[in-house]
Amino acid sequence: METIEVWRGQSTTDTDGNPIQGKPVRVGTFQALVAPVSATDQVEENANPRNIEYTIHIRGSRPTGIRATDLIKVRGQLLPVKGMPQIWDNIHGRHVGDVLTVGERKG
Repeated sequence: METIEVWRGQSTTDTDGNPIQGKPVRVGTFQALVAPVSATDQVEENANPRNIEYTIHIRGSRPTGIRATDLIKVRGQLLPVKGMPQIWDNIHGRHVGDVLTVGERKG
């Protein structure tokens, strides 16, 4: 188990009064199982892309409230959530936890 942090941009307004997403702040921490995702990229000439991606399993009796727009700090890196966090139910329909994928491509 590892500690992960959830970061979320706070609602604010721009100089014209329009709602915008402000600087991210930490909104929570969870104990989670973190598994690296294996992916092969098409490598173009003179390119050396690197995928940083993890699947995160958070056990709990209630949903975590993590959103697709959140950032997750895992292993020292702040990474965006990829897609919608998934609900993890057991065969009896009881909530077991949440599963989400985070990551980014560099290069």
